[in-house]
Amino acid sequence: MKAHQGTHPRGAFFLAGVLVLGLAACALPARADDGGIENVGGAARLLTDQGHIRMLAETVRARVSQDSIEVNCEFTFVNHGPADTVLIGFPVRSSGVDVCGDCSDEPTTITPMAGFRSWVDGVEVECTAMPDAEHTGEQEYAYWWTKSVPFAAGQTRVIRDYYIESPGYDSMDGRSFAYILETGASWAGTIGSAEIIVTMVGFSSSSIASMETKPRIRGQELRWSFRNFEPGVDGPASIGFRWIHPGSWGYWDHFVSELKRAVQGDDEEAGSE
Repeated sequence: MKAHQGTHPRGAFFLAGVLVLGLAACALPARADDGGIENVGGAARLLTDQGHIRMLAETVRARVSQDSIEVNCEFTFVNHGPADTVLIGFPVRSSGVDVCGDCSDEPTTITPMAGFRSWVDGVEVECTAMPDAEHTGEQEYAYWWTKSVPFAAGQTRVIRDYYIESPGYDSMDGRSFAYILETGASWAGTIGSAEIIVTMVGFSSSSIASMETKPRIRGQELRWSFRNFEPGVDGPASIGFRWIHPGSWGYWDHFVSELKRAVQGDDEEAGSE
């Protein structure tokens, strides 16, 4: 079986989705969907359209606290074409003043992600770190955890990824979580369904200062749901939020700002009567 080769996307495959959160950033880790990639001189490059393998569904569950983010991802793929072996990559990118300028030689030593593991149909597989072909080297690092996955004609396969990482943080005492869906656009057709469920640990939605793509909120859970969409076209390229830890000076500044906004709203309503 021959590995499928496709075309690479025009421009950077990561939109500046995490930057939309408006952070005065010190560190911005971002993770994303498994994507179809190609090996270009030993570096990974995202495909524009894999051709015949579609992502039927994805479910991302994250437990987010002040100090860590634990993530379980499950992706279901179906092959609508002939037997094929595809190179699948899980992207890792971070930026900020604490990141070295050129980390491509030792990608596994500088990542805040701990214990990345991956399974195909319940069987754990070994992944190889491959540098990103479009890495700029400017206060950031970028690479992919890659694996080759064979598909028989018409076969459906389930891939699970697990990792732990640190939240993004900024100079305003904020923390952030971001998940990029856009790499899922590398597969054939639309993504059938996507569920991203975040459980907040040690803080609540009242601590959230800004948000990218509004979720449903129920207690300590944030949930984003999408159906039959192409990220960045008729659905979001990424989701995420920034929160201020209760008890920090930034939290009280956020609380005062919200109080002032509420008071101003009351004054405007009173003036209109």
